[in-house]
Amino acid sequence: MIATPLLALFLGYRAAMMMVAVPALLMSVAWLLVNRRGLRRCRVPISLLPAIGMGASLGVTLQVGLSERVSLLLLASLLTMTLVMPRILTTLRAHKMSSPTRVAVVFGGLAGVTEAALNVGAPFMLLFGAMARLGRLEQLMVLNLCFALGKTIQIGLLQMSGAPAISITALAAGTMASGASYLVGDRVASRFSETKFRELLRCFLMAMVGALLLRAALL
Repeated sequence: MIATPLLALFLGYRAAMMMVAVPALLMSVAWLLVNRRGLRRCRVPISLLPAIGMGASLGVTLQVGLSERVSLLLLASLLTMTLVMPRILTTLRAHKMSSPTRVAVVFGGLAGVTEAALNVGAPFMLLFGAMARLGRLEQLMVLNLCFALGKTIQIGLLQMSGAPAISITALAAGTMASGASYLVGDRVASRFSETKFRELLRCFLMAMVGALLLRAALL
């Protein structure tokens, strides 16, 4: 939600996605390895991962066929959805989930599609977490499982269908910068005000929505 819209303002959308995909895959896999013991205690329906996988496969197909303008508009729409997410989550947490398996299939599939097509699968995983009433660690588990599986399928299928040409040097530099920032973020995670972070993220997303809409209009 941060790197993709920023890079999309300066690069072609598919190139921006690939620049983000590699470090995102590495970071999500690293997080899952560090917290692998928590996977055994995680209340995740078995249907979630196949749903993400099928959704991601469809998402790559959509991404290849979408025009740059449509991709930018869809990304702006997803970021707008994220802005109102706190209200949606509050409403969903008040309702008991009737069928965990069915809900996991629906939201897992949607998260897979948006993760592979637009690099933003978190909103639908957050909605699933609210309906399933997952704890903080469980929510982080499903987010990183979505990122890891979605990115693996995305990168693999894009390479097979003709991924955009990206400088290996630029990709390596971006991955190293992301990894270093990840380590810093992990260290200060418990020291930074969550309320302040959410407010800063909200302001950033509002600015990105406006910038993406402007870029789409100028194409």
